[in-house]
Amino acid sequence: VGPKVKIFAVVKSNAYGHGLFSFSRLADKFGVHGFCVDSVIEGEKLRREGIKKPILVLGPTFKQFLPSAVKYKLIITVSNFDALNEIVKSKIRPEFHIKLDTGMRRQGFYLPDVQKVARKIRAAKLQNLFTGVYTHFAAAKDVNYPTYTENQFAEYQKAVKIFHKAGFNKILKHAAATGGTLIDKKYHLDAVRIGIGLYGLFPSAAL
Repeated sequence: VGPKVKIFAVVKSNAYGHGLFSFSRLADKFGVHGFCVDSVIEGEKLRREGIKKPILVLGPTFKQFLPSAVKYKLIITVSNFDALNEIVKSKIRPEFHIKLDTGMRRQGFYLPDVQKVARKIRAAKLQNLFTGVYTHFAAAKDVNYPTYTENQFAEYQKAVKIFHKAGFNKILKHAAATGGTLIDKKYHLDAVRIGIGLYGLFPSAAL
């Protein structure tokens, strides 16, 4: 990736079995810009081990974990209105990224939701806490389905334009995991989330 693209090391699930602490310390030493974990609990463990770089929690964060997210300066993922409403109602508000479902069909807001999401964030005065927007490609690791990834990327770009028009111009944009990072530089955007690639493996035999 280019020098302007941030690399977030995906170390969820005990760094894919390689050891959360030992691998994260190495990744930190060799210059990754941040980390992705599955839960607030994993993020808290990294903080206790001395990791100071940004940590993004990819999985859902229930309201009882919001204080820990704030205490340990973790960035949580908000992927539905229930989660967004919990932050709106809470006096303890962590930094967050919005996740979009552009075709994975697993987790995230859909394109028609984005206007409402933007209005809610602005009305609740959460602008300074909303620092990123991302999606996940469903088929980027399989080069036999490039059109699906292109369609997802187009959906993502439409959503980003809506956020920009609503005045959110400083949000970190990221879409590519290892597969998306390898197949086309245009998917790199501001940051990439590299998991299996950091362990020396391709995400699929198709590559």
